[in-house]
Amino acid sequence: MGFFRAATHPDDLRRRVPSPAIMVGTNYRDSHEFFDSDTICISDQYIMESYFTTYTSLDDSEFRNFLLLQQCSDKVPTQDSNIVPATSFIQHRNITGEGSHRNLITSIKLLLHHSESQFRELVIVERLPLGVFADPFELQSLQQRRAFSDVSVFGDTNLELPSFRSNRSVVEIHVEISSRNYENGEISFKLPLHARYQPLDDSGYSRVEFGEPDLFLCSSHVQNQRRERRRCLVLSIGRSKTETRSVFWDIPAGIRGHTEYVSALTFAAAVFSAFSILVASVLSSKGESCKNLKQS
Repeated sequence: MGFFRAATHPDDLRRRVPSPAIMVGTNYRDSHEFFDSDTICISDQYIMESYFTTYTSLDDSEFRNFLLLQQCSDKVPTQDSNIVPATSFIQHRNITGEGSHRNLITSIKLLLHHSESQFRELVIVERLPLGVFADPFELQSLQQRRAFSDVSVFGDTNLELPSFRSNRSVVEIHVEISSRNYENGEISFKLPLHARYQPLDDSGYSRVEFGEPDLFLCSSHVQNQRRERRRCLVLSIGRSKTETRSVFWDIPAGIRGHTEYVSALTFAAAVFSAFSILVASVLSSKGESCKNLKQS
């Protein structure tokens, strides 16, 4: 199964995605709070590239303010003012896999009108929570295998930092929309994620919570007033996290109460290892001396 596919039937997709899966209807009109127009205009290849030219770290409120400032001054022309613009629904959302390497699976129902054919790509912006990251090299490998048309990671891309020393990162995924997607209306994708080292916790686990992604329909770059820009129709901006919409990943963490025991055992093991190396070195030196005496 490819990383992106058109599902044949909702029941078929429901059988393939392990439960508990999130089934929510996300509509731009329902969660709309910040926009007077339906489109934003971006001069860069990626939406998040434009964001990080102004901001140094990912903040949800700053990101919404940034989108507000990117509103297009001109409206997208439509043939009929009564036409309902494109809508999107997140059908399923779930975490699969084991250990510190998981996959975030999302299925999106996309409803488009023929007048929106100028929008060629579905852009998914996953604002990742603290504690997890996406490997840019792994995503580039998937792109080369045509899992998606384009992908990039922004924000904190230092893979070695623990959770308490890192900042949030964001993954922007581009999916080309074909006629087949129009007919079936569903697009499913899988985003590989990795857990960072978590801070100490009395429960032994650190819960990471994923909200809904931001969805955009974007056109190709077009020339306007001597400047290329990319027009994107805002489908949905991820809502606030709730128990019914969020996806959770419980990542193992060190238990705070075990700190003294672990420190003592680690120190004892280090001393024993150093003593063993010292003894082995002394015995090796004596063996070489005896061998030289016999040869002489």
